[in-house]
Amino acid sequence: MITSQQPVVLTSSSIHSSDEDVVEASAGIVEAMHAALLRIEEMSPVAVRSYAVDFYLSQALEGGFAQYVSAAVDRVDMDSLIREGMAGMGATAHLDLFNRAAEAFDGLSDEDAGVTPDGVLRMEELDGEFEELLERENITACNAAWLRSQAELLVLDDDEVGAYIERLASMIPDLPQRKAQAEAAALAEDAEAGMIGA
Repeated sequence: MITSQQPVVLTSSSIHSSDEDVVEASAGIVEAMHAALLRIEEMSPVAVRSYAVDFYLSQALEGGFAQYVSAAVDRVDMDSLIREGMAGMGATAHLDLFNRAAEAFDGLSDEDAGVTPDGVLRMEELDGEFEELLERENITACNAAWLRSQAELLVLDDDEVGAYIERLASMIPDLPQRKAQAEAAALAEDAEAGMIGA
């Protein structure tokens, strides 16, 4: 659960740019915060939900709902963030379609996920509906408008963002422990990659 009262942060170069640039700038800031070891509950609730919706959009465009499912690390949490984000930005038709696609996908058992003609056909229909819906309800435009409309929106020059994130990270009480955990996880990944490559 996100308890943070942090504002949405956008860059001065993106705020008056295209909708894609606005969403991309916010997503980049969320990723930079994650890299600085901030947890999602310590970030802007709106920015995190915006990020989740954009993640879903990019995955669905690349390979449909099944691609999103395979890319989502924790689908229960991600589904919730996406639903809340779509509701917050007013993308009601996309929210309805997301719920129907999730229900249809979850209705497939593991053994027939790839072989049941009816189930596969249903998912293909829903993926086709997604493509058509984008033309009527542009989810990136909804997302960007939502980000821009935040009362507590913080607009920083591009070169101020790094210092802002560093300041937030410096307030993390258990930062040394988080750094140690991140380093241990990176070492474990490197070791695993070495074994696979051997």
